[in-house]
Amino acid sequence: MVVEARHEMDEVGDEVLELSGSLDARSTPEMRTALQRLLDVPGRVVVLDLGAVTSADVVALRVIAAASRLSALRGGRVVLRGVPDAVRRLLTVSRLARLVEIERIPGSFAVPEQRGSADVISATRPAGDQRHS
Repeated sequence: MVVEARHEMDEVGDEVLELSGSLDARSTPEMRTALQRLLDVPGRVVVLDLGAVTSADVVALRVIAAASRLSALRGGRVVLRGVPDAVRRLLTVSRLARLVEIERIPGSFAVPEQRGSADVISATRPAGDQRHS
């Protein structure tokens, strides 16, 4: 896996971490380190661009889900962008999809919402998001 951290803000002011190659147990330490650096700032929105990811395993996706939870506890968010179909299916099968935000189109996030015992995905920005449209 090659991790490229782009330290500029994207068009809506978010930090972007581009991941490429295979996300697996061997690459998770490198990915975890890059994520921890970006999540050190409370309230930060980090976009993980998975557009160049060729494969992933559940170990790597659990690291992403844990980073998402840590970010939420610090008032921020981790958003997945450009999720390949195979990775999306693995997120669904592993039930990790309900723990992460997935960007459907740039600037629009799929946010897990709880409705009773079922998880529902919304394709809009979360309520209270103060960034410009």
